[in-house]
Amino acid sequence: MKRPVDRGDLSMLPSVIFVGPTKCGTTWVDSYLRTRSDVVLPTDTKETFFFDKVFERGKGWYEKQFADRPGIAVEVAPSLFHKPQARSNLAQTLPQARIVVIYRDPLDRAVSHYFHYRKEGARAMPIREMAEIHPDIVDAGMFHKNAMAWEELFPGQVSYLRYSDLRQDVRGFCTRLCATIGIPDTVPPDQALSDRKVNAASVPRSAGLARITRRGAEFARRVGAHGLVNRLRSTSLKGAVFSGGEDVEAEREGIRAEVGALSEALCRDRIAFEKMLDEHLSLPRGRQNDGSQIDADVIADSRGENPKTICFKCDDNVSG
Repeated sequence: MKRPVDRGDLSMLPSVIFVGPTKCGTTWVDSYLRTRSDVVLPTDTKETFFFDKVFERGKGWYEKQFADRPGIAVEVAPSLFHKPQARSNLAQTLPQARIVVIYRDPLDRAVSHYFHYRKEGARAMPIREMAEIHPDIVDAGMFHKNAMAWEELFPGQVSYLRYSDLRQDVRGFCTRLCATIGIPDTVPPDQALSDRKVNAASVPRSAGLARITRRGAEFARRVGAHGLVNRLRSTSLKGAVFSGGEDVEAEREGIRAEVGALSEALCRDRIAFEKMLDEHLSLPRGRQNDGSQIDADVIADSRGENPKTICFKCDDNVSG
């Protein structure tokens, strides 16, 4: 078990930050940690967006987001992973923090991220077009590029978990999660949490209403109304606004079939990342442990060896 990073005089500022990326099980991680009395998370929201959106509010504001009680302070902040300024702000504020990255096959993650934007009201379109509008579909999946940047700012303080373990072995994932944070290992409190699907792919009944609601929530967070947003999220409003639309299975199959359009950049980076973390991840080339399958020709294509198509199979049982 890793020892918790010493907070010293940082009071209730967190000593562990899960930096994502998005769609790698971070909502599940936040839900699990909130069942524990020895972990202190932001009181009114999952993610404060302090380091990437409201850094001008200052350290004092950030500290007030965490309850003043015993426990190790943690934030689950998946929006930070691919943002250079957020990394710099975090290093400036919490130079001794433990940084945790959750690795998911980047093409699988890109499909899930596509449906994240569909859920928020984006129209159906080819994934390459969606990635041009929302570059983080690719940027947040560049694990090697971004991990190297985190390692440079936080040498010896970056840890890695696998999304595939959450998919296949929740108990084992929790063991590794607890060891990374430095807290006693405990079983998830009930089977419902173990089997829980979070942020599963869906589309809203009204794309326009979903877009308006999302923008309203972003504005509320910017003016400090995290509590209001959180209370509304806990009601039936979220499901009513962001789901209930047409079935997305056919669209999901189409997006899986065309995700090869993103393969060159993502697969080159993935190969480098696996080499970097060979001892940590030990993921075999070709078949992935998270339930997705990438044909070996994709790897060859990413090296410029042949221009073949992707055989890509994945699902969104656990997102975040």
